[in-house]
Amino acid sequence: MKLKSLATIFCTLIMVFPSMATPLKALILLGVFFAMDFLTGLGASYIEFKNDVSHYPDDEKRYLLSSSKFRLSIVKFITYGLAALIARGIEWAFIPGEFETNEHLNKMTLTTIVIGICCAIEIYSILFENIKRMGFDIIQKIKTISNEGWRFYKYLKNERTEGN
Repeated sequence: MKLKSLATIFCTLIMVFPSMATPLKALILLGVFFAMDFLTGLGASYIEFKNDVSHYPDDEKRYLLSSSKFRLSIVKFITYGLAALIARGIEWAFIPGEFETNEHLNKMTLTTIVIGICCAIEIYSILFENIKRMGFDIIQKIKTISNEGWRFYKYLKNERTEGN
């Protein structure tokens, strides 16, 4: 596919996206997060595969990807789809309309909430599992930065009190 046709598809999606229904936007966002999780998982597996040469003798075959990990991805994909369908079915059967939750959350539906929970699971998987397996620990980095900031704050506070 040419770069020009990809740009055309992207621009069309940007123009059509605001007119879509909220659950459809949420499903698209979930698909993007699912793809990002899959790709970061592949990257983490590649890095682990590249770094883990000591556990296998030369005559034993090693594989970068395993069918069990693909199976889990397929199960997760099906589970997210079923969760959205079940939420939509519950909405159709038991909830007469959309909930009016807050003026900032326009017409939030049960389906959108369920898909939002699935998106949160994917974000957690990307940031705190896959990226950590790649060698970058976000939680540890946040702790280090906050400790340095706290030390700097105490230093400034001591300078100000000693200067008076």
